[in-house]
Parts: sequence; C-alpha cells; structure tokens
Amino acid sequence: MMRLGSNIWSFHNSVNSGKLNQLEWLKMCREELDHDGVEILDFGTPELTGSYLKKLKKLTTDLHLEIYAVSCGSNFGKAAEKERKEQVEYVNKWIDIGYFLGAPVVRYFAGRPEDNREKMWREMVRCTKLCVKYAEAKGIVLAVENHNHNGFIQTSKDVIKLSKEVKSSYFRLCLDTGNFRDLYASIEKTVNLAAFVHAKLYDLDKDGIEKRLDYERIFKILKTADYRGYLSVEFEGEDDEFSAMKRGCAYLRKMMLSLSV
Repeated sequence: MMRLGSNIWSFHNSVNSGKLNQLEWLKMCREELDHDGVEILDFGTPELTGSYLKKLKKLTTDLHLEIYAVSCGSNFGKAAEKERKEQVEYVNKWIDIGYFLGAPVVRYFAGRPEDNREKMWREMVRCTKLCVKYAEAKGIVLAVENHNHNGFIQTSKDVIKLSKEVKSSYFRLCLDTGNFRDLYASIEKTVNLAAFVHAKLYDLDKDGIEKRLDYERIFKILKTADYRGYLSVEFEGEDDEFSAMKRGCAYLRKMMLSLSV
C-alpha cells in the first residue's frame, strides 16, 4: 500500500506570515493530517545548526513520522560556471543533511537554462552526475523533480534522456503530478522511475476532490505500475491552507484505501 505525507510548501503562506513554523507543522502532520511521513524542505527550515536538526529528527521520531525525503531547490542552468559550482555544493550540503536525518532520498531541481539549451543541458548533466556520485557515497538516492517552469525537465522525454545520460541506479525521479506539460502521458511513461510522488492539489471541492487534476486516472496509473511509495501532498491553491489540506489529504487517503494500492 502507498503511504501518505506532505511537505511544508503546502503552508507556505502561513510560514511566510509567521503563523506556522516547521516544528508546529510536524505535529500537525501527525495529529491532524494522519500522515505516515514527511518531506523536509530547505524552505521552512529555520536553521541548519546541529542542535536544531537534532531537535527536528527527535520530534519526527517521537511522532512516529518517517522522513522519506529531504528536498532542496537548485538550478544547474546557471550561465556562470562559478554559480553552477555553488549550486552543486548546495545540493551536496542537503545530501549531508539528508544523511544526518536518515532520509533515503534527496530531491533537487535541474533548473532552467540561462544560455543555449543544448550547451546548458550538457552542463546540467555534468552537475547532476557530480551530485549523484556524492549521494551514492552516502547511500542516498538523488531524485530530480519534473519542475517545468520553462526548465530542462518538462516532459517524460526529458526525464528519460537525463536518466540515460546519468547512468546510475542512484538517480530517480520525484514525480510531480501537476508539472508535466502533457500531464498524464508523461506520468504514465515515468512512474517506474519515481522514488516518490508529489501529489499536487490546486482547487478542491467541499469533499476534498481535486478539480484540476484527475486523481482517479492518476491512481489507476500508479496501481498499474504497482507503485508503493509515498504520496507527498503539495497544495498550491488559493483556499485556506489548513482547511484544504485536511480535506485533500482525507480524500487521497480514501482513494488509496479504496483502490488498495
């Protein structure tokens, strides 16, 4: 059976306004959202000191929440070599954090080309290989997200091409259900590469059913592929974040149970 979790980006408005912090969010994940685990982001992590990370790790243990992934933003499409090097160092820093927290997967973004796409693609692959090598030494899988936003990874073709060029069993995909340009076609072609899935929510009805994405279709794809990893919920709508997440997570949990996936 699949498992349910989320990341704090679902509450980014509340975090930015000071209404919610990371530790409060963790308690909410267990006590109100019925999560099995959590995805820790660089966003919303207030400090990277050893004492804070120990506190975070201890709290997830006390709450019986698995840290199934640690995720950082990055852009390997930077035109300047110095900036690309800094991006590699940043991802590697979060691989270290993931290792300390016991996360099996670290997610990164391939980014957006700031120069000729073909030239920058080669540089993006080179940077990815460096980070995958570093992750493998830690026993961690590095997962690229199909973040789109006019970036390198827009369709299944881009994901598959990158996977073939990286050539590592420690390279996988964070499959975002809302970010592929062709949505379901690319989801179906890349689901077998998914280390975990971002279950995007945008517009929910009163029962928590997502209106922009067809989750019955998505769940059928996941079931056919025998996907048994995490659904990491990511709400990006305009509704109240707390109400929407409660409704949306309850709906996704119900779908998981009804389809027995």
